[in-house]
Amino acid sequence: MPNKKIKTIFNVVEEKSKPARMNLYGFIGATYWDDEEQSVTTKAVNQALKEITADEIDVHINSYGGDAFEGIGIYNALKQSNKTINIYIDALAASAASIVAMAGDKIYMPENSQLMVHHAATMIYGDASDLESAVADLNKMDKSLVLTYMTRFTGTEDELTALLDAGTFLNTDEAVALGLADEVIEYVEPQEPQEPQEPKEPEEPKSVANIKEKLIAKYHGKIAAKVVTKHKRQPTIAEKLINLAKEAE
Repeated sequence: MPNKKIKTIFNVVEEKSKPARMNLYGFIGATYWDDEEQSVTTKAVNQALKEITADEIDVHINSYGGDAFEGIGIYNALKQSNKTINIYIDALAASAASIVAMAGDKIYMPENSQLMVHHAATMIYGDASDLESAVADLNKMDKSLVLTYMTRFTGTEDELTALLDAGTFLNTDEAVALGLADEVIEYVEPQEPQEPQEPKEPEEPKSVANIKEKLIAKYHGKIAAKVVTKHKRQPTIAEKLINLAKEAE
């Protein structure tokens, strides 16, 4: 069966006997410019899910984030799809995109990718009443974010809150340790089969001390010569008089 491309902004592809692929690249939620090529919305994800016939989907994410409510909406859409969702963080899943990533039955991170989490944020203009209302709304949103992260986070809610307070970037090892990812992907070049060889004597481990000693042994002569030339001692007055006397004889 040839590849089947579904007409969405996500470049969804289905191939026989393989998981479908969905690319969630770009801003989470509608952009100010209504640029559908750069927007990842709950509506569009739901439409793609309806059209995908495969029972398993590889969802690839690379996004700085966006609208927190859209992130939660996409998270819930993926969780409610009754499909196996494999999340791949291709480079970065930040802010609302990290919420989307939590929908994975498995979350995979290439070793050079990152996950970023922080508290809900907003831009507000108004009087004290408007600001107080915004704070209350943000606190409610934070509770929704915490509930989502805690479905995976291995620590306590207080520890998670501390991470959100700091606006934390997590590398792959850190994300796995905290339960926010499952596996680190390492890309290894395929090796050509080689003829069996005679066993070699084990090499001495390359410690920092060994490397330093080798460099000193290699460059000691040159370094010493430079030092002597640079700091050559001038003769004293007495030595100069003795030398003059010797020359006069």
